[in-house]
Amino acid sequence: MSIKNILVAYNGMPGSDAALTGAVLMQKYFDAHLTGLFAHGNPLLSRQMKRTWMPRKVHEAIVEAADSPTSEIREKFHKVCADVPDAKLHWIDSGGSVQRTVARYARLFDLTVLGMYETSEDYNLSHIEIHPDRVAFDSGRPVLTFPANYTGSVFNGRAVVAWDGGRAAARALADAMQILETETEVDIVSVGRSPLADSLPGIDVQMVLDRHDVNVTLTELPRERRPIADTLVDHCEKTGASLLVMGAYEHSPLREGLIGGVTHDIALRARLPVLMSH
Repeated sequence: MSIKNILVAYNGMPGSDAALTGAVLMQKYFDAHLTGLFAHGNPLLSRQMKRTWMPRKVHEAIVEAADSPTSEIREKFHKVCADVPDAKLHWIDSGGSVQRTVARYARLFDLTVLGMYETSEDYNLSHIEIHPDRVAFDSGRPVLTFPANYTGSVFNGRAVVAWDGGRAAARALADAMQILETETEVDIVSVGRSPLADSLPGIDVQMVLDRHDVNVTLTELPRERRPIADTLVDHCEKTGASLLVMGAYEHSPLREGLIGGVTHDIALRARLPVLMSH
């Protein structure tokens, strides 16, 4: 199925800016609908005001000041999307839990584009922070994340697919196929084992991509003492990759959050776009 319905969760932060730029390029490539979503929970200040008494006019003035980023973010969104046809450009402003809201919307889109996780320098904007890896887990849909200040394209370059033969990796491979078919080369990478290990008789991951007319290479990276995420990110940088494709949370998010894991680490450290699926 072609990518025709793209969601970008936009909050005006640097990673979000890079994600929006990438989403616009994808909209043009696939001639897709592009929907901007500004999900924002109630700021901490306005929540605290509900517990205290103050004059109505003072309360309204504070709420108005707290909500003022909404119009600014929408204007910024439309400025970046100036070349997107009006009929294919959409905007949604939604309150409530940011993580839950983005995940619920993501379930209805072919692809969700986000900035990589970043903390807001303004404490009162913590209500708009997004954890992309959790969105991938909660939505069940593919998520493409961009690091702050990234300006490259995910098309017509070199993609790395992290492959362990598991369910999440297979899902990510299938979800990324529309993009992988555009690449000049796709590197199937496994850490500490051959990418063709445990292949089934008559079919393997290389054959799958060959049938999509993708130029495939196979790479086995050594298993080192350092985190697997660092090994993958370094390999992507050394080989000039413009996209990393990987399964998200083969183990539970709680386990990875407590003791660390590839998904959790990649979400914090990657310096190139990452497409992840669960």
